[in-house]
Amino acid sequence: MFKTRTMTFISIVTITVALIILGLLGVLTLFGHTFVDSIMKSEELNVYVNDSLSDADLLALDAAINDMPEVESTRILTKDDAARELEKIFNEDLLTGLGTNPLPRSIIVTMAQGYRMSDDLERVAARVRGRNGIESVDYGREWMSRMDIIFLVFLLVEVVLFTIISSACLLIISNTISLTVLARRETIEIMRFVGATDSFIRRPYYYEGFIQGLVSGILAFGLLYGSYFWIRHIVPNLDLYFFIFKIHGFSVMSHKFVIGSIIPVGAIMGIVGSFFAVRGTT
Repeated sequence: MFKTRTMTFISIVTITVALIILGLLGVLTLFGHTFVDSIMKSEELNVYVNDSLSDADLLALDAAINDMPEVESTRILTKDDAARELEKIFNEDLLTGLGTNPLPRSIIVTMAQGYRMSDDLERVAARVRGRNGIESVDYGREWMSRMDIIFLVFLLVEVVLFTIISSACLLIISNTISLTVLARRETIEIMRFVGATDSFIRRPYYYEGFIQGLVSGILAFGLLYGSYFWIRHIVPNLDLYFFIFKIHGFSVMSHKFVIGSIIPVGAIMGIVGSFFAVRGTT
């Protein structure tokens, strides 16, 4: 590595840039998942119950729904609560002239993590509709179906980009090690003549790939983590933007473990890239 300093330097810089792009993609992916999940969490099931259902039966129904594994929490909305919600929406009391409150009681169901796709909502809605005292179960079916498509497209793009960038990192490391092996072919042949085994010859190249990947990972981590503090300095209200985009309680860039994972990723890619390069040229 010291004898071919220029090639090693170019390789480390190139791998570092690729790992930075991979790290940024990981951060954007986590932001995207958090944002999409917050939108899906906001979609709730509205279970409307008949007026003939007693308060005790309503409480029992609420407990039964809350015990479902797909459900995170429930809350009962009384007639008065529904009237207040209506008043908040229209900024006036629309029920004053009616004498009675025609709004139904309801149970608002929040879905648990991992059960927020449209199929999950429909499955729970179908089970709830079969219970006594249920007037109707509503949720934004068309809206959630569109969100499912958006989420699947997001996952597909994520997988494709990760595959492309990871393959680029492996290709860079593999090509660098391959050039190094080709430049030392005569030395390798002499080593074979004097009895060196393939594993003995290949081992230094594995070390070389590992070191290049590890150094690149450390550099990528330092640049990404340093960039976070620089952004915090020039954008002091960054937490406000997290709040606006519904990213609460988790700052991805400030989480050392998330960004720090780029270091072992770089080292592993270095070993894997070296493995393919050496196996193909020695």
